[in-house]
Amino acid sequence: MGAWGSAPWDTDGAADWFAEFFAGIDADERISQAFAADDDYDQIRAAAYLLAVLGRGYIWPGDLERLDELLERGIELLTEMLEPDSEFRELWEDDPEVLAAVRAELAALQLRLDGEDEDEDDDGDGDEDEDGDGDEDQDDDGDEDE
Repeated sequence: MGAWGSAPWDTDGAADWFAEFFAGIDADERISQAFAADDDYDQIRAAAYLLAVLGRGYIWPGDLERLDELLERGIELLTEMLEPDSEFRELWEDDPEVLAAVRAELAALQLRLDGEDEDEDDDGDGDEDEDGDGDEDQDDDGDEDE
């Protein structure tokens, strides 16, 4: 088995499984269609979510050559939705919870476009377990490393 990381998608077997699972689905076209309806905010957000979750080299079921283009379009659309005078904000009456969710979706797309992997720190606390022993690493004096 070829492996290049510890994430569920970082092995040859997983990459093959994803390819088989998504066989026959034209992800690029489906995402493009969702983004073409630039006032169907539910579709845009759903498509952006799939890009954020699936937009990795060994998972993406579409053409990797188009992935960055789709990520950029998703970023553009979500950014427009957040503009102060947008129809989206008016429809949602500037609901702080919804705006925060869209900001988080936008950040996830930007991370994906930048090639950063927010899943690298599995426990989510921002401290990486550098030696892989399950404990957050500490200095010699017992304080946690930053």
